[in-house]
Amino acid sequence: MRIFYDKRISEEVAADPLGEEFKGYVLKITGGHDKQGFGMKQGVLLNHRTRLLLDGSTGHYRPKRDGARKRKSVRGCIVGPDLSCINLVIVRRGPSDIPKLTDKASDRPSTRGPKRANHIRAVWGLQKGEDVRKYVVRRKIEGKNGKPARFKSPKIQRLITPVVRQRKKQLLKDKRRRYEKSVAEAAEYARILGSRRQQARASLLSKKREAKSEKKSVKVDVKVKVDPKVKQAASDPSKGKQAAVAKAKGKLDKDSPKTSKPATTKTAPAKAKTDAPKTETKTPQKTKPQTTGEKTTTKTTKGAKTTTKTTTEAKTTTKTTAKTSSKTQTGGSKQAKK
Repeated sequence: MRIFYDKRISEEVAADPLGEEFKGYVLKITGGHDKQGFGMKQGVLLNHRTRLLLDGSTGHYRPKRDGARKRKSVRGCIVGPDLSCINLVIVRRGPSDIPKLTDKASDRPSTRGPKRANHIRAVWGLQKGEDVRKYVVRRKIEGKNGKPARFKSPKIQRLITPVVRQRKKQLLKDKRRRYEKSVAEAAEYARILGSRRQQARASLLSKKREAKSEKKSVKVDVKVKVDPKVKQAASDPSKGKQAAVAKAKGKLDKDSPKTSKPATTKTAPAKAKTDAPKTETKTPQKTKPQTTGEKTTTKTTKGAKTTTKTTTEAKTTTKTTAKTSSKTQTGGSKQAKK
């Protein structure tokens, strides 16, 4: 065994010193293990055992998770006397066969041939259109009890057959159908969503229009009742000053807030039976009615003048009319000053 000492893995050695049966043979070292069972590792230039931190990429260690590393004991690649077994491969055959190794009785076909279709083509140099099934590795199995022998071969991987082509067409067809269905469903969803948005917008606009129309109807329904005396004063040109005063009064009432509009009264003096002088209030002022028998009714609208009706139930004499007219004049002058 000294012919293998100090030789490395993958070196070729002439096997003539082993005996006459190995004459002309050339062997190649492929590995081995020492007496404790630790295997030889290519690239470790030692003739003894050592410890290395391995990550699984160079063999002798299989990590259970990514990135794991572990320190393991390995044997160097240089052959030494501590080895218990050496692995060799015949590179060149001699003139005579070695029994149970190279003779025809021990010559069995390999069952570890290529299984992939392209790999089989590469081994046998086949073209793309040639049938690969004829060149796959087969082994013969003898039949038992008079049954004929049969051959067993591995399944060829990535083999293109009519069934495979049909299946591929069906898959593409299903994929296209799913795509068209998804596009149609998306368009239908967009259409429904748009219609619902239009309905919601239309309902909102209709509600706004109804609210505006209700406000307008409330404004139109309110009618203003005008005192016939005011109409007569406005139509009579001789009483232009009174019409101007009434117009100014209407503007003041319009500018003032609705809630704080006090009722205005017009007190017309009753006709005196005697020849006492008549007194009239030409400047209408905002005064509260002082007589208990008077009823005041006011109706106001936005942009309309406010008018009041005063009805007297009791008849007054000339003295009382003069007093009331003078009181209203003095009260109106005071309010005007304020």
